[in-house]
Amino acid sequence: MKNKVVRSIALAGVLLSGAGAADFDVFGHIGGFFDKGFGDGNKMIDAKDGKNKNADYAGITAQLGVDVGFGNLHIGAAGWGAFPVYGAPQKAFGTNDNYAQHMYTTDYADLSDLYVKYDGEIQLAVGRFDNEFLDSDWIVGHTQGVAAKWDTKYFGAWATWVNDYSTFGYQPNRFGSELSRFNRYSSSFNHFDIGNRDLFAGGINIDLGFLKIDPFVHYWLGGNYYDTNHSMIQAGTKVALELGNDNGIKSISSVRFLWQNILDVNKDDTTLIWLDEELRFKNMVKVGAGWYSVGNHNSIYAINDKSRFYGWRYLTGNSSNYYFGSNESSWYAFAGLETKVVNFDLLYANGDYNEFSAIISWNVFEMKNDMGLQIGGGYVSNGFQSKQKQQNNAVVFAKFSF
Repeated sequence: MKNKVVRSIALAGVLLSGAGAADFDVFGHIGGFFDKGFGDGNKMIDAKDGKNKNADYAGITAQLGVDVGFGNLHIGAAGWGAFPVYGAPQKAFGTNDNYAQHMYTTDYADLSDLYVKYDGEIQLAVGRFDNEFLDSDWIVGHTQGVAAKWDTKYFGAWATWVNDYSTFGYQPNRFGSELSRFNRYSSSFNHFDIGNRDLFAGGINIDLGFLKIDPFVHYWLGGNYYDTNHSMIQAGTKVALELGNDNGIKSISSVRFLWQNILDVNKDDTTLIWLDEELRFKNMVKVGAGWYSVGNHNSIYAINDKSRFYGWRYLTGNSSNYYFGSNESSWYAFAGLETKVVNFDLLYANGDYNEFSAIISWNVFEMKNDMGLQIGGGYVSNGFQSKQKQQNNAVVFAKFSF
């Protein structure tokens, strides 16, 4: 008995000494989002009383997590939750949920992170984690599975197995998007469903400084793609030419191509061609334009994307406002400001997809330990449509991060 006590004390001492060498990082946020629709196209039938009402909603989201680092090795866990504060119509889309419950669901919490990571020349993550370190154009958000990336000065490669995923509403480079909605992992508090929606993907990164080439391939093992459970393959590349420097004028010209095919389904393959030109001045002011075109048979299926459009997530009402739809093409022009204090996005798109948006984000304060307060808001519409089709939304958001 005495020996057991001595061994227990010795083991506790080893654990405490090891914990003393670890780095603890607590991270997370709490934020709110309000979206007010006031166009004729924002109106929806409220199944509660049969009246036509503007689609509005407000919600709160929060995340709390901890990362424990032992040199290059990290172990972490985090939870993400949301609460729908207000939503109209009170019974939207023919359900008993109000519009806010549609955007945030009534499954109020989820485990966003539970991972082991290695952060060296080779980056490796296992579990649930934020996969932005892959720097993929189409797989951006929180995923469940395994991801690895290897980087050198001129060449890199990455690969991932995604068993399940959730963006929690987040869209890259769009202010406030992570606060705008909440959808937990479909496998949470359920079976892992291995083989039902799994994604195997990989790519290489060639970086010659002024020229970057990033080919990739995605193989979706199964899923409900356009009323079919067949596997799907996607392949493509991004080519970007960067001229100039951050201290003066910099030009970033990019071409993206993606081919998509659902296996064993006739006449379903589609393509995306996407051109984008951005001029940056002193790495602060940006102006530019772009154009894209999607093939005839299907829309583009993706976990996420790095486009510039706000309308898909910020416009309320019955319309989906998805930009990469089947047999659609549009051109767009944009401008913006990026500083440590104020950020601003202005965009106009015209064609099969239409949008006018102006969103500003203000970093009220930001400390070295990542603690900060961000507030913002703006206006998003579906362009200059007829009065009956016009969707106009005003958004306001605030986020305290730590």
